[in-house]
Amino acid sequence: MNIKWLKTAVPVAVILLTSVILLASITIIGSKPKSDIISWFEADIDNDNNNELLIITTTDPDMTLETGEPYGVYIKLYSDYKIVNNKPNLKKNHEPDYVFDLSEIKPLKIQAGDINGDGIIELAVCVYKTAEFHPVLAKRPFFYDITDGELEPIWLGSRLARPFVDYILFDVDQDGIDEIISIELTENKNKMIVIYDWKGFGFEVKTLSDELEGEIAFLTNINCRDDSILVEIEGEKYQLDLDDNRILLSIY
Repeated sequence: MNIKWLKTAVPVAVILLTSVILLASITIIGSKPKSDIISWFEADIDNDNNNELLIITTTDPDMTLETGEPYGVYIKLYSDYKIVNNKPNLKKNHEPDYVFDLSEIKPLKIQAGDINGDGIIELAVCVYKTAEFHPVLAKRPFFYDITDGELEPIWLGSRLARPFVDYILFDVDQDGIDEIISIELTENKNKMIVIYDWKGFGFEVKTLSDELEGEIAFLTNINCRDDSILVEIEGEKYQLDLDDNRILLSIY
């Protein structure tokens, strides 16, 4: 036996094995586990003066659209929950009050508000699917009531006036009814802010902004009812208001 080779080989093998274990440890420690919650919102769904928690969950945190946005499978409602560090905190193995399977329409975002003035809080779900009269994959605004433990469709919008980037619900004209405020794409790839009112059987445009260039995003808290609409346009923060049905954007 070549004793000299053995003495050299053993330390090298130990070093290599230690390096593999160390790299594996770094990979495990450095990897941040993704949450299975895609979107969440707090609202008093049953008008009992207590908020409920609505969440969209996924079975695979890596499920994303072509845009890179994550989408989910289920909508779940909890009456017993906590919010810790601006994140839902649910008891281990705690069962939701309701579970709705929306896997066929790829839910992306959930909100809630009274869109038609009936005093009932509706669920607003942004989904990604085709439509009969618009047979391409796109974001679409769907609205539901929860009736006898089931989702009852109120308005399953095939689209808004234009393809939209995002939308929120907000009572912008303070009439007790929530409007849709959306960020939409124009034909020349600029963006517009558009406000919609409920008109009995669907939404109609109430007013819209001039065309806006660059990146635009809502800064309003998307997880609960907020007091104002904040919008970021090209890195600048603005507050959105209405003045005689005209959209005003004031530097915030």
